[in-house]
Amino acid sequence: MSKKLVAVFAIMILGGLASVAMAYPKICIDPGHGGSDPGAVGYCTEKIHNLECGKDFRDWLNLDTSDGGGGYAWSVIMTRSTDIYVSLSGRTSYANNNGASRFISIHANAGGGHGSETFCYTYGSSNSFAMRNLLQNELLAHGGLYNRGNKVANFYVIKYTSMPAALTENGFCDNYSDSLCLNSSSWRDNVAKGFMHALQRHYGYSAYTPSSHVTKIVDNADGGFSSSSNWWTGSWSSQKYGSNYKVRSCASVSDCATWSVSLPNTATWNVYAWWTDGANRASSAPYIVYHNSGSTIINKNQQSNGGKWNYLTAKYMSSGTRQVKLSCWTSSGTYVIADAIKWYK
Repeated sequence: MSKKLVAVFAIMILGGLASVAMAYPKICIDPGHGGSDPGAVGYCTEKIHNLECGKDFRDWLNLDTSDGGGGYAWSVIMTRSTDIYVSLSGRTSYANNNGASRFISIHANAGGGHGSETFCYTYGSSNSFAMRNLLQNELLAHGGLYNRGNKVANFYVIKYTSMPAALTENGFCDNYSDSLCLNSSSWRDNVAKGFMHALQRHYGYSAYTPSSHVTKIVDNADGGFSSSSNWWTGSWSSQKYGSNYKVRSCASVSDCATWSVSLPNTATWNVYAWWTDGANRASSAPYIVYHNSGSTIINKNQQSNGGKWNYLTAKYMSSGTRQVKLSCWTSSGTYVIADAIKWYK
């Protein structure tokens, strides 16, 4: 039986009848600082390291989910995926309100030291302590910096989250040797892979590195998404990817929602869309996929198959920026839903 089938089953009792729904662990990744708050500074800037390492961590978890071999399957949310400021209470509220299973805050240090350390809340749960220890072990194994140990603290984001939580300090921005690692994209990616291994082990699975497939996801809350003010934000459907989605009335006008991604390789990429379904959705929502040969329109019925990835097409695409658009130019009297797009090879 594949890991997708044995991941987690939540039993819901509705109207006296039992139904079973798959529910993957929801991991909230919290890249510390951002926007007007740079965090630690020195030979590198903490907020940049935190964000890039956080996005690499997200991509590894998504790749693990897509891989049919070992490892596990995950639902991933982020407190920020762009260079914006998010308050401490905003971070904890986001994780708590979205029902995260685990919370991992990624940071870098300053103050004259060197090396890596990982924290959990002083009075945290046993799962918090266990996850902290695994994260620190993998941070050392994949990062190779000096071991500053497993520690406890009363940091806001690990104290006021309602799920097991940990905070990593990957290295010191004001230490030249550490900063060479913090500034390295390959080092950050390797550390992020280690964090994935830590979570796999935390959930009782052997550490597993997914195959060389690549998954890129752009959610409507990410910096790669854009739309006009005619698209409003919805969050009431439990089928949403992440914390919300965009909605627009159908009309005979050119007013597209756009997802932009930076593809790392030239290859044939499979493209998928995620939406929330409903009787008032468009029965023929026109997605426009851009590729090397131009663009292709794929019409999808958003009245069904919500809350999962739906295949659009496979096209040859060069590395660099590529786009998918969703037009509102379809049957009147309905709505189109712009949630998330996935590129996979």
